[in-house]
Amino acid sequence: MIPRIFYFLQFFTLFTVTFASTEEATALLKWKATFLNQNNSLLASWTLSTDSCRDWYGVMCFNGRINRLNNSVVGTLYDFPFSSLPFLQYVDLSMNQFSGIIPPAIGNLTNLVYLDLSSNKFSGKIPPQIVSLSHSKLSGSIPAEIGKIKSLENLFLQSNNLSDLPGLKLLYLHSNQLSGPIPTELGNLKNLNDMKLSHNQLSGSIPTTLGDLIGLKILYLHSNQLSGPIPSELGNLKNLNDMELSHNQLSGSIPTTLGDLIGLKILYLQSNQLSGPIPSELGNLKNLNDMKLSHNQLSGSIPTTLGDLTELEIMYLHSNNVLVPFLVSWGI
Repeated sequence: MIPRIFYFLQFFTLFTVTFASTEEATALLKWKATFLNQNNSLLASWTLSTDSCRDWYGVMCFNGRINRLNNSVVGTLYDFPFSSLPFLQYVDLSMNQFSGIIPPAIGNLTNLVYLDLSSNKFSGKIPPQIVSLSHSKLSGSIPAEIGKIKSLENLFLQSNNLSDLPGLKLLYLHSNQLSGPIPTELGNLKNLNDMKLSHNQLSGSIPTTLGDLIGLKILYLHSNQLSGPIPSELGNLKNLNDMELSHNQLSGSIPTTLGDLIGLKILYLQSNQLSGPIPSELGNLKNLNDMKLSHNQLSGSIPTTLGDLTELEIMYLHSNNVLVPFLVSWGI
């Protein structure tokens, strides 16, 4: 599949300066020689007789050095010239047909700001030097060394100490085969707006430190193997719009502090092992549109305060042990 051409242009201003170094161009040509799709017309421009900054498909430069790369490739990264491209900052090789492992040499891209290798056929564990991979066939835990890339703003793994990435705003690790616990250090990412760890094999409890992410708007932890209680500290996330913790093994009661999430529009807690009553404090969520608490072990009466949720369009409470109150009191 031909990838989205220059996908990253929607994120970054494009600077094009001609005359990249011959060393950089030669290194890329050696990598091109390993491609399995040599007849790809998009790569016909890659020759030494043309200007790599001006004429090569998917290559852009700044101050005469290659710093952006986006290609359509069938092959591997084994021969990628990591050490020969010291000024490379933006790499989008997503939606290609790369296979094999991700070489540890990727850590040589010390100026990297944006890396997206998503939607390929990579295998093996995530190397400690990796930055961004979503929808790839990766397994293993999230490496601690990723936290050393201090200039990163957007991470798509669409991995364990991320505490040194203070500017990170988006963290997409969803739809992989990541395992192990969620690192407590994620609570140090104070500027994080959007965190998606769903559809993995993450286990253990939800760190209470996630309650420190006060700027968070989206929290997706669903479809994992998380256990233990829902931390009451999640009630600190006053800016949260969408919280989805469904399809795990969470137990204990629903924290009353979730009633403090006054901006919440979507709350998915279904398909867990939650017990106890439905907190009457959930009636404080005046902006709630969609609430799913089904397939748990909740008991007691349904709070009449839920009748105050005038914006609510979907509410699933089935497959529990709750009692329905007199519906007239809900205005139904």
